[in-house]
Amino acid sequence: MNIPTREECLELLCNYKVPEHIQNHCKTVNKVAVFLAKKLKEKGVDINVELVDAASLLHDVGRTGEKEQYPNPRHLEEGYNRLKDKYPEVADTIRVHGLLLLDKAETWEQKLVNYADKRAWEHEIVSLQKRISSIERRYEFTFPEENKQKYFELEKQIFDIIELEPDELGEYVE
Repeated sequence: MNIPTREECLELLCNYKVPEHIQNHCKTVNKVAVFLAKKLKEKGVDINVELVDAASLLHDVGRTGEKEQYPNPRHLEEGYNRLKDKYPEVADTIRVHGLLLLDKAETWEQKLVNYADKRAWEHEIVSLQKRISSIERRYEFTFPEENKQKYFELEKQIFDIIELEPDELGEYVE
């Protein structure tokens, strides 16, 4: 498995001209995802923390900063295409981080990157409900109720395992 270092990930974000505000979002997603991955691993869950680290940093490597219509898988495919040859596992992990793709996330790594993306808003860690509401307002998109429910079920599963409260996540993540 070929996984880029943190420095290589940051360099890739710069080389692909990912806007600074999106890079900030990626760094916050990274903090959330790595924290949760480490906690899950401590509880005996089989998870590759190194893969979560790289994939969470690079999950939006296909974003240009232009306001996109939602849902729009273009940045997912662009990111996948940019990474698939050199970092196929990272590419596969980020390919399913879209709002309507939680069902496609099969591994813990994919699920965590997808979930962490829904808890980060640039520099801020927010509740799942607040992030969903912000996405709906920003993109004038109505999130299907069944998809919302799947996110809340995943959140419950994660936090039941790590024995923390979801609302306290921001207090634990550095």
